[in-house]
Formats: sequence, C-alpha cells, structure tokens
Amino acid sequence: MAAPLEIINACKVFRTPEGGTMTALDGVSLKLASAEFVTLLGPSGCGKTTLLRTISGFETLDDGDVLIDGAAVTQLPAHRRPVNTVFQRYALFGHMSVARNVGYALEIAGRERREIDSRVGEMLDLVGLSGMGQRRISQLSGGQQQRVALARALAGKPKLLLLDEPLSALDKNLRQKMQQELKAIQRELGIGFVFVTHDQEEALTMSDRIAVLAHGRIQQIGAPSMLYQSPANLFTAEFLGESNLLPVTLEGGHARLSDGQGFACAHAPGRATLLLRPEALALTAPEGPALRFSGTLRETYYTGKDHQIALETPGFGMIRALLRTGGTLPEPGSPLTLHAPATGLHLIDEVAP
Repeated sequence: MAAPLEIINACKVFRTPEGGTMTALDGVSLKLASAEFVTLLGPSGCGKTTLLRTISGFETLDDGDVLIDGAAVTQLPAHRRPVNTVFQRYALFGHMSVARNVGYALEIAGRERREIDSRVGEMLDLVGLSGMGQRRISQLSGGQQQRVALARALAGKPKLLLLDEPLSALDKNLRQKMQQELKAIQRELGIGFVFVTHDQEEALTMSDRIAVLAHGRIQQIGAPSMLYQSPANLFTAEFLGESNLLPVTLEGGHARLSDGQGFACAHAPGRATLLLRPEALALTAPEGPALRFSGTLRETYYTGKDHQIALETPGFGMIRALLRTGGTLPEPGSPLTLHAPATGLHLIDEVAP
C-alpha cells in the first residue's frame, strides 16, 4: 500500500534581495505512515514552512519529488492536489456566514446544494460548532474561527491535511484545548496530518512522530519520547527541552567526566557529550550506579508541582534540575548535591562547543 505522503530528496533555493541565495531545503526525504500525525519542528528559517508549501503546491521544488498515495504530484498546481491547508491566519470570508465559509470550495466545485448542506453540517458537528452556521465570522471568538478554518479545510475530504502553525494566535488555555481536539479529529477522520510549529511542547503533545529541522535538513525524526530521551545530535538535544550537556572522554568501555566520575558505555574511544535532562536528577541517591554533582544552590522556582533549580558546580558550571518533591529546599546559597542514575544518562557522539 502506497504511503499517504512521500517526499524524496526535496531541494529548494531562494534568491535573496542582496543577490545571493538561501538554501531552504537541502535533500529532505520524509514518508508518512497511514493516518499519521507528523510535526515539522524547528526554529524560524529552518525550512519547515517551505517544506509544507511544497507539499501543498504553493512552492515548486528545484529538485526532488512529492508523492501522495503513490502518485507524483510534483508538477501539479495547488488546486489539483488532494490536500488542504489550515493557515496561521485563517483567511476567512468576513462577508459570508460560517456555513458559507465552510462550504465555499464545494460551491466553486459545482456540488449540489443538498450535498453541500449535508457536508457542512457534518463538518460543523465535527468541530463543535453545530447550530452556528448562520453566524458571521465577526461574531466568533478566535478559537471558533480556528474551528471554521479547520472545517473548511476538511469539507472537501482531502487525503492529507496540512497545518501551518494554526494555533499560534490562541491564548495558552485555548491552545491546549485545541491541541487535544485536533488530535481527536485526526484520529476520527483517519487521514494524515502534517503540522508545522516552533513550539516544542505542542509538538511533543500532539505528534505520532516529529521531524526536527535545521538549516534545511531533517536532523532527526522519530517518536516524541525517542527524540527527547535519545537525541541523535546536539541540535536536537538543545532544541527539544532543557539540557545539561557535559563533556566526556571515552576509553576502555567507560565514559569519564572531567572530575573522574564515570559509567560504562559501548562507544568507541574518543570524546563525546553527556546529556542530562533536568528531570533525571534527584536529591536522593538511587540504589544503583549514579553520578553525583555537588555545588551551591543559586536559583529555585516552585511551579506548584515541582521545583526548578539551578546548581552552580565547580567543575561543570550551572546544572539545572526539575525536582518532583512536595517538600521545601534550602535557601539559595546553601550547599546541595544532586544524583543522576545510570538510567538517565545519554551519550551524544558530538563534542559540545
């Protein structure tokens, strides 16, 4: 069975106003599984929106191919591709009712009125706007407008839905609610979603897989837990979540820190970087092997369910930890020791600058 979407060696170069060039996509390849929610994640300028636009047909590739359900669409214009896009700015028609906005593309396609009305009703039910079909767009909240844009994009039964940071204009609480609703809608429809965001938490929450992009290339792609716990390089480690990155020397089947502490590893001799996520550190020593970091407590923030702290150490600088504890911590300036069990250690085969 053909993949819902396959991108093969996509390349795109733009001319800059100064007369130079900028490589937006540099040999990007990606394949979606059936009914998969894949997020393109990365900083501004990494190529994620350009990649989305080449799938939709709003940008043409300089090289490479785009296949949908096994059929090449690289040369097809946007209106002939079986995809739809929900944009950051919803681009709704203010002079039309909600129902007409949702059904407009079906009207243009010459569908019968009975079919249009039926499909519009289905889509408004799906996005939780039943009974609001006759309202004007100006009468809706931001979240409701987002739902109208989503219903409109789905009305034509696309094989693939593309979403370009559609939740970025919403406040935090509504954004979190819409994340859950989007994921539920995707599961109900059973079609592929390709979602663009620069928000790490949003990507981790919603995705089946995340493709982390930088400099026009996919740095790593995989399940959110895999990317977070086992990043393949320093960029992914630093971009996804907060990281403590410590230099280590690899020799004789062990990784050694600069203070002499070590742990067993199967890496070849050389130098590497140890990744310690803040939540991997604890105040109490575990039963098994662990690393110890002693220093002076400099910062502590209580978030209601945990303590975020910064420990200044003599050999490793500032180490940040997320402590799941209901108790109180010493005052800043007090000595403190943190423990990192072997299960929380991850080596990256790159040397941190």
